[in-house]
Amino acid sequence: MPLPHDPAAASIPRLSDGTPDWAALRLEFPATGTTTYLDIARKALLPRCAAQAAADWFADISSRQTGRRAFSMGEVEETRRAVGATFGAAPETLALVKNTSEAINIVAQGFDWVPGDNVVISVAEHENNTFPWRPLVRRGVEVRVVAGDSDGQVSTDALRAAIDGRTRILSVAWVSYGAGQRADVDALAQLCRDAGVLFLIDAIQAIGILDRRIDDLGAHVVASGGHKAQMSVAGAGLMYVAPEALERFRPPFAAKYSFATMDRTEVEPALAPDAHRFEYGNPNFLGLAVQRRSAQFIGAIGLAAIEARVRHLTDLILEAADRAGLKVRTPRPWDQRAGIVSLDLDGVSADALEAALEAEDIRVASKDGHLRAAAHFYNNEDDVQRLFDRLRHHLESARA
Repeated sequence: MPLPHDPAAASIPRLSDGTPDWAALRLEFPATGTTTYLDIARKALLPRCAAQAAADWFADISSRQTGRRAFSMGEVEETRRAVGATFGAAPETLALVKNTSEAINIVAQGFDWVPGDNVVISVAEHENNTFPWRPLVRRGVEVRVVAGDSDGQVSTDALRAAIDGRTRILSVAWVSYGAGQRADVDALAQLCRDAGVLFLIDAIQAIGILDRRIDDLGAHVVASGGHKAQMSVAGAGLMYVAPEALERFRPPFAAKYSFATMDRTEVEPALAPDAHRFEYGNPNFLGLAVQRRSAQFIGAIGLAAIEARVRHLTDLILEAADRAGLKVRTPRPWDQRAGIVSLDLDGVSADALEAALEAEDIRVASKDGHLRAAAHFYNNEDDVQRLFDRLRHHLESARA
């Protein structure tokens, strides 16, 4: 049984006004039948079509095809085109890397550093945008970590103040994993252009949520694993490299897809002329099959509709938090946030609350001592109500 050429969902259920039928789409995620899952910021719930993509991939290996399509580089290029079409980037600007940290490490290790240079990050960055820079200290590179305010938010002005004549890279999250703050990428992109600084965005908490093209962010590099709102699996992510940035760092590793030739006798083969140069050896064929199917599924729904849905659901979370008397750490204006809402529990253990809620099949996350709820389009009003009904109960018990 070969893999289907058109693996997108056959048709997206829509209401009479043309908007997606969110209740029907929720049925594509079987786990929502038993679990209140407000944890897309940690791992994705996968739709049925993603599971079917994996089944189709294995079926191709088991058939007379014996994996002819499952292990086809042509299918890899189909994934590259599908990911680019959905999330907004020309295929040749995309490297299909494993995850965010691989992409950031490629930049960190491939950049031509000079002792005395510095890279600017912030205290709000995830480990995967922190640890890849740490080894550079041994090469005489300063890692500048910009402080945040009491709610964990980092201002554009604070980042600007940290940049000087020896800053080579600014690396920030589009949406921070903890407080859920959305960076002003336009202002930061302009800042980096003016200063000649390479601008890298960790986009994993935004891609699949926000309706904006990757290649419109003004970044030189956009890094993202696929296992959150892209609804891919761990080990199948993306790295966008703007054409003008292609020569600003070199691949730190090399394998057959790094080069423009397959001639093994060539002493100094030229690098591949596009983002392919940052891919090494056999790709994650199974993961890319799932990545392609999910990207097409998201594209068929439409990012504009998804963003509007997530905005509505997070508005409900904010309103419920206000009614419960909980302090919200996440900025209120939509252009300063996305799908994450971070709650201050006023001394109650976030770890204990996460565990208590999980025991009741409600999934949220304890992050940096706060409780994080993260909605996606398959969530509904009942999910928000159930979370706060049980959250109020556990908070009252903890304070009794």
